Amino acid sequence: MEAADGWLVRVRPPLGQLTATQADMIARAATHFGNGRIELTSRGNLQLRGLSPETAPHFAQALHACGLGGEDASERRRAILLSPLAGLDPACDSHTLPIARALDAHLATADHLSALPAKFVMGVDGGGYVPTGTIRADITARAHDGKWQVACGDARSDCAPDAVPALMLRLAEAFMQVGGNSRPLHHRGIGMAMFAHLGIVARSRDDDGPAPACPTLVGTLPGRCYAVVPPLGRMAAADLSRLARWCASHGAGLLRMTPGRTIILPGQVRAPDVTGFVTDPHDPRLRVVACIGRQGCACTGADVGADALALAPDVPVGVRLHVSGCPKGCANPGRCDLTLVAAATGYDLCRNARAAETPTLRGLDMVGVRALLHEGHASADTPQHQNGEKTPA
Repeated sequence: MEAADGWLVRVRPPLGQLTATQADMIARAATHFGNGRIELTSRGNLQLRGLSPETAPHFAQALHACGLGGEDASERRRAILLSPLAGLDPACDSHTLPIARALDAHLATADHLSALPAKFVMGVDGGGYVPTGTIRADITARAHDGKWQVACGDARSDCAPDAVPALMLRLAEAFMQVGGNSRPLHHRGIGMAMFAHLGIVARSRDDDGPAPACPTLVGTLPGRCYAVVPPLGRMAAADLSRLARWCASHGAGLLRMTPGRTIILPGQVRAPDVTGFVTDPHDPRLRVVACIGRQGCACTGADVGADALALAPDVPVGVRLHVSGCPKGCANPGRCDLTLVAAATGYDLCRNARAAETPTLRGLDMVGVRALLHEGHASADTPQHQNGEKTPA
């Protein structure tokens, strides 16, 4: 995909996991074939920036040489969100990782599912330290009271663990017959129709409320592992290379990329001796999220990443701030406690809203944003301009 800073290439680690050798190769390739910038996405994928039509084929060859990558359609189908601590946390259902592996193997050869929408995703949610319900996908297998359920849209059905992958594939096939392009994650009403198409009498879901709070995955975690976070999900290729080499000589020699933009290091019990990553769960940089901004997107002239990091120490504990270069809100499509959207006159502020929603304040500069964060005015109910004028409804 072409971006303002060149071609953007995405790498999907198999079930989120890379060997230290694979991670080091990706880091070296990011420098050799791109601009050395790597992003960890909200789906646990890696994005390399700054490639070109000339260098991208060479990167693909390097990827295949270390056992990664594949035919494009196959890679798109194999979009699986997995409980971050599956196979590590003793409290996570023991069937979680085997289900995900079987599902991934089936999807790799399911050519008839290539027509699924580009962002169609499946989830395997085993609960544990990261509670059940934090994985949101179009079709989700979920551990529930010691049993397993498969949920899709507004419907769910109990299922034996060894039958879960097959049912998830059948539901994907049913979606292609009855769902059109309206993904179940966003148009939940089609779930019952998909189960009915398979002759299954499903039940209405009882978990449609907000997702449960996910614990901060930084530092020492259950299952003898350690987690680090690249600030804003971004890291220099050199930092990833150093982390990979450190992992190669410590613990299991593996790196697991998670949907929460965290890197889990199995077998580690202490912070890695490398720079460029957050290792303190109280670090204020964990309270902010931002898109690439003007460094890689033509939609904005604002350096939103730099502004987000500059504002991080001012964000109150328990509050999450999204700084977006435009109303698309790519870095955080959902609602956020506070959202700043870059505009011609500064930043517009949305409270408990998405970036595309009507702002409550307009034209804020950085001084004004800091003042609001410190004074608590960012949560005011009355829409107004920075100078006190109300925003038109």
